[in-house]
Amino acid sequence: MVYMEHINKSFGTLKVIEDFSYTFNQGEFVCICGPSGIGKTTILQLIAGLQQPDAGMVQCASRNIGYVFQEPRLIPWCNVVENIEMGLFHIIPEDPPERRRRAAEMARRVGLDGFQDYYPAQLSGGMKQRVSLARAFAVEPDILLLDEPFSSLNIELRDAMCNYLQQLLALKPCTSVMVTHTLEDAVRLADRLLYLRDRPCRIALEYTWDRPSGQRDMSYIYQQMQAISEKIDLNCDGGRET
Repeated sequence: MVYMEHINKSFGTLKVIEDFSYTFNQGEFVCICGPSGIGKTTILQLIAGLQQPDAGMVQCASRNIGYVFQEPRLIPWCNVVENIEMGLFHIIPEDPPERRRRAAEMARRVGLDGFQDYYPAQLSGGMKQRVSLARAFAVEPDILLLDEPFSSLNIELRDAMCNYLQQLLALKPCTSVMVTHTLEDAVRLADRLLYLRDRPCRIALEYTWDRPSGQRDMSYIYQQMQAISEKIDLNCDGGRET
């Protein structure tokens, strides 16, 4: 569970967040959507502790956090297993064989079996992002943060990444917060959508679904995307609606 209470955050004279409060419930998957520059990534960074609020409080039930960035951020001189292993040094620092075993297993779970010894320069963009996803899950996170992890991928690769993410969450459920510009990903994956607008940002729309994510076929997804788009237009000047 993550609490954000009365958060203010500015960068110089630019006020991005003002008096922002929200609770991300235990085990819930929340997608944050909204225009570029609205403060979505800042919210993730505040949760992760990469940024500190100017005022207010961020409280996490656990500091065991996995973070998937928009870019894979792999170390070029480390192979697939070694890159995944990087996230484990602070968890099991004195057990290299267990680190290597867990990293190799995570590589297999994201479809990289046979590529464990490959280096980033030898991998496609989709494979690099799978390494990033595996690295985040290797720590068995209680909180998972995803910052537009599929934005650079084509439709086919994004679909595959969504599948891998759902499979990993089925094995290790956790509180998940994902920033995305793609409503299709939000409808497919999330329990709850937050649509932000304005600056300082505010929640213009809060939306939930009447089907579990695993039961949403493409017809349902497109129907919900249309409904959400209409509600966003209708709530330009309004508050939350579920």
